[in-house]
Amino acid sequence: MYFSRVRIRPDIYKSSQLARVLEGNVYGCHQLLWDLFPEQDKRTFLYREEIAREQLGSSPTVRGEPVYYIVSQTKPVEAEGSLFKVESKEYDPQLTVGQRLQFDCRLNPVISRQGKKHDVAMDAQLQFLTSLIKSHGLESTLPAKTDKGVYKKLLLEKGGAALETELTELLSEDRNYAERLGQISGLADKLEWAIKARVDQALENWMIKQGVRCGFELLAGDDGLPKLQNSTHAWHGLQQKTAKKGEKSGFSSVDFTGELQITDPDKFRQTLFGGLGRAKAFGCGLLMVRRPGNG
Repeated sequence: MYFSRVRIRPDIYKSSQLARVLEGNVYGCHQLLWDLFPEQDKRTFLYREEIAREQLGSSPTVRGEPVYYIVSQTKPVEAEGSLFKVESKEYDPQLTVGQRLQFDCRLNPVISRQGKKHDVAMDAQLQFLTSLIKSHGLESTLPAKTDKGVYKKLLLEKGGAALETELTELLSEDRNYAERLGQISGLADKLEWAIKARVDQALENWMIKQGVRCGFELLAGDDGLPKLQNSTHAWHGLQQKTAKKGEKSGFSSVDFTGELQITDPDKFRQTLFGGLGRAKAFGCGLLMVRRPGNG
């Protein structure tokens, strides 16, 4: 296996329209990177896109162009006149039971419900808002067409003091958010923070389940809470894929950082090489690990 850092050559990126072509175009990035593996008819690599200046520091040759990290079975080929500058090294991590690692990953968290795939974060929001609507007896006032925006508006208009009391109790019982409760004022803010707390819990539960399947467990801090943070919830449209009328074609991603402990080296190795979760062809699934304290 190989671990590679791939940059678009700064002179090409600066002097062409490539930035506009690639902006938000995960399908285009996927196709360009596949050109580094000319002998492959089937994708056998994982990748993650980052911004060069955030990864490589300040330099006259480093700007806002993307940089890609790739794990692949074969070494990427930097052909003559290539768009990319490729730096590769062999990737054969030595793994043991109980080994602790810090990790970063961009994942596409989904769950199955009644035979359909659902975004974990969106599902958690809708399930929570629906439960609030029911607990406050507001089902009969819902319009025919509903979404989370409609639910929020109805709760804020009709929930009143009873809803504020419930949200206050929910937040006070959440160890991640209890200390912030004094800084949250107003019903609308409490509702947003309560939704975020439920989403965080759903993503944490999803990640714990992935660990059971993939040979690791999340480490806990001194407070007993898992060392896991999530950020950058994003939707990526796929214009090249045809969706049914009224449906959006694409996928969501969430960035995770945290600390883990290996429970099954063989399964964890398979995860490092084969990826975690879905949407691997579009920049999700690559688990980047390092020893604690290595920056």
